[in-house]
Amino acid sequence: FSNPGSYLLRVVVENSTTDPVPQNDTLSVLIRQLENNPLDLGSVFLDNIETASFTETNSNKTGLEGIDRYDFSRNTSYGRIRSFVNTGIAYSGNKALTLDATQNNPGTTNYLYGTFNLASYDPALHLVRLDFRFKNHGQQAHADNKVWIRGNDSSPWIEAYDLVTAQNEPGSFKRSASIELSRLLANNVQNFSTSFQVRWGQNGIKQATDNEGGAGYTFDDIRLYTVAEDMQVVSIDSPALYSCGLSSSTPVRITVRNTTNLAINNVPVKFSVDGGTFVTETIPTIAANSSLQYSFSAAANLSAPGNHRIDAVVSYAGDTFRDNDTISLDLVNLPVISSFPYLENFETGAGSWYAAGKYSSWEYGTPVSPRINRAASGSKAWKTRLGGYYNDSELSYLYSPCFNISGMTNPTLSFSLAMDIEDCGNILCDAAWVEYSTDGGNNWIKLGNTGQGTNWYNKNYSGNQVWSQQHYTRWHVATTSLPAGSHSSFRVRFVFDSDEGVTKEGIAIDDIHIYENLQGIYDGPTLTAPITQLITGGNSWVNFVAAGKLVASLQPNNQVLGNTDVQVYLHQGSVRNYNGQYYHNRNITIKPMNPSLTDSATIRFYFPDSENEDLLNATGCSTCTKPLSAYDLGISKYSDPDDAMEDGVLTNSLENFWSFIHATKAVKVPFDNGYYAEFKVKDFSEFWLNNGGVGNNQALPVRLTNFNASKTIDGKDVLVTWITASEININRFEIEVAKGNQAYSNGDYVKIGELASQGNSANPQSYAFTDDELNKSGARYYRLKIIDQNGSFSYSVIRPVLFSNDITWRVFPNPANNFFTILFQLNQGERLDIKMYDISGRLLHQSNTLATGFVQKTQVDLNASIFAKGLYLVEARGGEMKQVFRLLKQ
Repeated sequence: FSNPGSYLLRVVVENSTTDPVPQNDTLSVLIRQLENNPLDLGSVFLDNIETASFTETNSNKTGLEGIDRYDFSRNTSYGRIRSFVNTGIAYSGNKALTLDATQNNPGTTNYLYGTFNLASYDPALHLVRLDFRFKNHGQQAHADNKVWIRGNDSSPWIEAYDLVTAQNEPGSFKRSASIELSRLLANNVQNFSTSFQVRWGQNGIKQATDNEGGAGYTFDDIRLYTVAEDMQVVSIDSPALYSCGLSSSTPVRITVRNTTNLAINNVPVKFSVDGGTFVTETIPTIAANSSLQYSFSAAANLSAPGNHRIDAVVSYAGDTFRDNDTISLDLVNLPVISSFPYLENFETGAGSWYAAGKYSSWEYGTPVSPRINRAASGSKAWKTRLGGYYNDSELSYLYSPCFNISGMTNPTLSFSLAMDIEDCGNILCDAAWVEYSTDGGNNWIKLGNTGQGTNWYNKNYSGNQVWSQQHYTRWHVATTSLPAGSHSSFRVRFVFDSDEGVTKEGIAIDDIHIYENLQGIYDGPTLTAPITQLITGGNSWVNFVAAGKLVASLQPNNQVLGNTDVQVYLHQGSVRNYNGQYYHNRNITIKPMNPSLTDSATIRFYFPDSENEDLLNATGCSTCTKPLSAYDLGISKYSDPDDAMEDGVLTNSLENFWSFIHATKAVKVPFDNGYYAEFKVKDFSEFWLNNGGVGNNQALPVRLTNFNASKTIDGKDVLVTWITASEININRFEIEVAKGNQAYSNGDYVKIGELASQGNSANPQSYAFTDDELNKSGARYYRLKIIDQNGSFSYSVIRPVLFSNDITWRVFPNPANNFFTILFQLNQGERLDIKMYDISGRLLHQSNTLATGFVQKTQVDLNASIFAKGLYLVEARGGEMKQVFRLLKQ
């Protein structure tokens, strides 16, 4: 068998007497002698995997077809290696080696081994290196996602490279670092041999379905080579990737490594800024096999806010390997904001806020998701995917610019918040929170606690305090204090974290407000006398304060108003309504001595979130309108020639003295434990908060009392029906559908029909539409787009209809200590029945969950003492689906 090749060995026993069972007299086996020629690294050895057969292997195998030097092993039947997944997966050519799983599973460890004959090389004399291209398909962190080496096939493995910490975002190849094989072997008292080996590891829980989908790693273009006098730039250590207020003399610091066994003297290094002229300096000496951090004496001019690029180079003449001589840093010089109050509503741009992180879905623009489909103020905001749902296994961040809050006594953060985050009850699934940094972004600390401030976190998981709430999609204020102190480089970031399985619309952020909060919003009773301030002109805000709290503020725009009285009226009973509208329990009057202005003045009307919640939850008048959130409130303004009639009483106000300031002209700003509405007026009056103007003089939206989608009797089509309680100025209804869970998650809806409005009516009106598209499959999600005569529109709720299973039912984590999660999907109203058995088949527990039609999770709780560690069987049955899972309690 000395020559490489395949041999069929046939062994026969010949009997001298008659054998009653001749069928077992012969045995054959295929023996392969794998080629293992010595490698000559005088030039780079490159294996681009193109000689591999188009193969898929899910069993342990020595010598993969067409590429004998590679072997494969896995520790469960789910492990797999493929030389071809589909076009576009390989880095070069058509072949590459992809490690993944054949299907979703608790986890399988896959290993790819490469054996190389390097007997001609000595770690003490030759600097042998390895690098390779690798792509991450959505791989999650695990201790098995690494690369190891050893000098021969029986020596201990030496860890050489961490794939997770080095990997790119999913879908793009990265060349690994130049791995110093000689140094690693020498440090571990090993030598090169005829069977030097490299082992690539991967923990597989999902399939690699495309460049970004699922999980797994693809490896290609594996290189071995020798170097001489290799010097490398390891990193640019300063400035940081995101820095606060860089100057025209910013220090530049780099780390340079000498990979040789001798000290190297007079090493030239240089850097340039934004493609400009290089500045060259010399490092006197770098010790053998060591790294040195070097600070250039010349500085960089990075004073302009925004993006910059620094290129750093080590340029040693004897270096034969130039791939690691250059490194670049694309950095951002963030502005330092020192003027307060700071209010960013994102209407003119992203405001130096930016997103980053793993699988980040943060986007800046106009939200158009089914539930969160508007900004709080204006039209722009930040949201986790503007038109759809956040990602599985996301850990992402929305970062602020820098703030100098050192001069503030009680710095406070308020902002507008809307959220739809998966809530799994007593188990943390998906969540959001806020962190702050006092050193420009190097170290981060969670900001605030549950119950602190206003609407600040709604869940506390054993001290882990977060926002995790579904369908809380109306915009509302969130407020907490910031840490006071000498913080000249203060930053905040919004953090979003999700598990796998079910995703929602996530979190949306708008109207970020940082300010000195020394007074807060007045929360006492109706004042018995007005607050009086003398206003003699200027552009400063004049605050009207009672009991140390703010009632209103006025900016006179350089106009003399004289003594000005402000009065607040607070109704203590249930929310009132008048002429078909609910209105706020708080109103104010403003009466200056000089009421005749030549130009507008600006008013701030303060009101707490608790009073606004009372308005939103008002009952008792089924035909009365009310706002959807604080941001839909306008200002009803009553100006009577007789000031005495502006008295906080609505019923004595004559209709012809009323006017209405639309919600878009009365901008709501999150502040303290509520908001202020800021608006302009030229005369002064009595001011009321409501959503459409007293007298009901604003067009009202259509009100849907019923919207459903269900299969027809033959099970082939879908009947979409809806009823409107009333309609004013509605043009038409467009029926839209998202075909499949991926389209639903991405917000990819297509129009499949429309019906014209039946006209303005205060009475109920019914509509019906049939989706008769052929060959429906998977899950389909239906919604209405309700379009007004002026072109504005809104969306209905979403109704799912399931024609076939669109997801793989699965359990995770598995194994687990106590709680297991079942992921499933059934039609709305169907019931998922769960039965749990021990290994002998004895029924231990049963439960059921009502399906919503959407992808859902339900928990299996093995926390009780009756459930010992070991194996259990769970049967999940619903509709036409049945699945049995093996659960291992650890």
